[in-house]
Amino acid sequence: MSTTIYFFSGTGNSLKVAKDLNEQLEDSKLVQISKKNLSITNDTSSDKIGFVYPVYFGGIPDMVKKFIENLQVNEDTYIFAVATFGGGAGISFDQIDDILNKKGASLSASFKVAMPGNYQVMYSPFPEEKQAECFKDANEQILKIASSVERNETNKSNKAGGIKKAIIGLLYSTFFKPNDKDKNFWTTEKCNGCGTCSKVCPANNIDMIDGKPQWKHQCETCVACMQWCPQKSIQYKKNTLKRGRYHHPEIKANELFQ
Repeated sequence: MSTTIYFFSGTGNSLKVAKDLNEQLEDSKLVQISKKNLSITNDTSSDKIGFVYPVYFGGIPDMVKKFIENLQVNEDTYIFAVATFGGGAGISFDQIDDILNKKGASLSASFKVAMPGNYQVMYSPFPEEKQAECFKDANEQILKIASSVERNETNKSNKAGGIKKAIIGLLYSTFFKPNDKDKNFWTTEKCNGCGTCSKVCPANNIDMIDGKPQWKHQCETCVACMQWCPQKSIQYKKNTLKRGRYHHPEIKANELFQ
């Protein structure tokens, strides 16, 4: 049984989960959800399809939404979703199921994996002890997920539904406006023009001009540019000047290069 795992990742949390699942599942492959791969619009050959993604403002990243909307799938394909998050899965599973329902398909199973929060625009990184606890729990959870997927088990219990869905949906639509967020990024004098920020950006949203990054207002709010900058020179307003940075310690930047 062939499985394709589509993943979206900025700081490596979701990539790590996707890689670990890929190792556990037989006849499985990984495909990154990025601007260059939005041209993938058909997957009627995979017996199973998985989506692994971070939760943004209680829902799915904009690019993940577009990718699933454009992807043609068979109605009877076993489709699963794995949400990584620092807080909760929100309405992300409901959103994916709603998109699939319009194609005549549905979300067969959904799974949650708590990971260190990485939106340093709003808060500092998790302490290392808490990060280690997350990684340990995640490793155990991934084994359970892989076993469940191998057995084609269905699981609908993680959907928000009802009033909760309506409230989180309102918050998501109100606050998750990614494209205009990049106007608040800037670089300090520490920037050496290495271009790492441009290479890790899944939206191809950064051009290097005269050795400095220029954002093009097609942001996905993944903050990969800020987190992976070797010089820690990229800042968001003044919020991040005194905050640390985070990316998954077992993922290398070049694994996310576009």
